Amino acid sequence: MAQSSTTLRNRNTAAKGLETELLAAAHFVKDPNKIVFTPIGGRGPIDLLVLDLVTGEYQAYDVKTRNFRSNGSKINRSRTAEQRKLGVKIFNFDPQQTRGTMADYTELKNKIKKHEGYRDHIYLDSLSIPTFGYGHMVLPTDDLVEGKHYPIEVAEEYFDKDFNIAVKGAEELIGEISLNFIQKCCIIQMVYQLGKPRTSKFKKMWQALKDGDIQEASAQILDSLWNKQTPGRCAEVASEMASSNI
Repeated sequence: MAQSSTTLRNRNTAAKGLETELLAAAHFVKDPNKIVFTPIGGRGPIDLLVLDLVTGEYQAYDVKTRNFRSNGSKINRSRTAEQRKLGVKIFNFDPQQTRGTMADYTELKNKIKKHEGYRDHIYLDSLSIPTFGYGHMVLPTDDLVEGKHYPIEVAEEYFDKDFNIAVKGAEELIGEISLNFIQKCCIIQMVYQLGKPRTSKFKKMWQALKDGDIQEASAQILDSLWNKQTPGRCAEVASEMASSNI
């Protein structure tokens, strides 16, 4: 007996939704410091629950396949009242754009390391802040001693922690704004160097990103004190943002 077109369409929709959820889960588990849980039954306001082993915090997500209107503008999905109450975030996911690069931050990490440079001991940066390894700001709680030289594995450990904090900060700032992988990497770079509070102050950039105006977002990155402090690094991020939709 032949299947009805409605039944087949429903099955295709369900299959696409399941594929998106699995790819979204893979997006998170690429990070060794994250554990992903899925609810039994696959129904309800939550698709994925992600535990960050660095911070010990959980974040719930409702995974949506990123879609576009006929005019090319993005369709932003809103949360239900129940999801807002539970603190669930909408994760607008593009399987086509993300395949092959899902949370693979190897290239981004190498880029940040190149910009930061490496030192195996504590030193003072341009602002006279005690720094170690790949631009890690030394904290009183760090197990680091002035004058001591450390193996590169120690610097790598601090870098991984700082990078994960930058990713988390970027994701919190991005919230429900629909960004592709390259655009997200731009924000991560900003948070790694500037910190989450300073990155949040790029008000016009964030408004441009919300409006989907990537060229304006790039222009606002350049129109900043950051561009005066480290012009080469800022210009590189702005250029990556500008070309991210090409």
